[in-house]
Amino acid sequence: MKLHLITNELRLAWLEMRQYWFETVSAMIFILVMFIALFYGIKGFVLEDDGAQSLDGLVFGFLLWTFASGAYGSITKSVVEDTQRGYIEHLFLCPEGVVRLLLCRALADVLFSLAILTVVTYLVMWLTNTWLGINLLQFYAVLLLAAPSLVGLGLIIAGFALVFKKVETIGAFLSIGLMGLVALDGLPLNPLTFLPFVPGASLARDWVLNGQPLDYLSLLIVALNSAVYLAIGMKVFAVGEKAAKQRNLIGQY
Repeated sequence: MKLHLITNELRLAWLEMRQYWFETVSAMIFILVMFIALFYGIKGFVLEDDGAQSLDGLVFGFLLWTFASGAYGSITKSVVEDTQRGYIEHLFLCPEGVVRLLLCRALADVLFSLAILTVVTYLVMWLTNTWLGINLLQFYAVLLLAAPSLVGLGLIIAGFALVFKKVETIGAFLSIGLMGLVALDGLPLNPLTFLPFVPGASLARDWVLNGQPLDYLSLLIVALNSAVYLAIGMKVFAVGEKAAKQRNLIGQY
C-alpha cells in the first residue's frame, strides 16, 4: 500500500470535512442528541444498585457503535456516492488498483473517526456527567486492530452496490445489527467469536473498561477475525467488480 495513497486520502477527507463543515457539525450534534435521549431514557429504568455500572457500559457501548458504524460504512458510502456523482470509473483507473484505493480511503476515514470520537467521548461524558476512566490509547489500539473486520463488511456491501446499485436497505440493516454486535460477548472463544467485530468489542470492554489483564490469545483472536473478514470482503468485492464489468454496470446508476 503506497504512502502517497494514504496521504492523498487523508487530505481529501480533511478537505471534504472542511468544505462541508455544516454537515460535519450537524452529524455530531445528531449523534449527541440521539445518545442523550437514549441515556436519560435508560437512566430512568436502571436499578439504583447497579445503575452506575449500567450507564458506564451504555456510554462505552455507544462509543463502540459510533466507531463501528463509521468504519463499516466508509467504503460503501464512497462507492455509492462516487457512482451518483458520475466518476466511479475514475477509481478503477487507479494504477494501484481500486481495492487498495478503497482501503486507503477507509484508513483515512477511520483515523478521522478516531479524532471525532475523541471529541464526542468527552462531550458525552461531560453532558451526562458520567466520566469513564479509560485509556484512550488502549481503546484506539483495540479499535484499529478490530477495524479490518468492519472494512471487510463494507467491501461486501460495496461489491453488491457495483452490481445492484441501491443497497440502502441491507446497509441500514447491518448498521442496526452493529448495535447488537458491540453488545455480544465474544471472549473467551465461543460461537459468537466468529461474528465480525465481536471479539474486538469484547476485548475493549474487558481490557479498557473493566481493567482486566491483557490476554494475548484474545489479541490473536481479534487479529484473525479481522484478517478473515477483510479477506472475505476483498473476495466478494472482486467478484462484484468482475460481474459489473462483464455487464457494463460500473458507470450506471
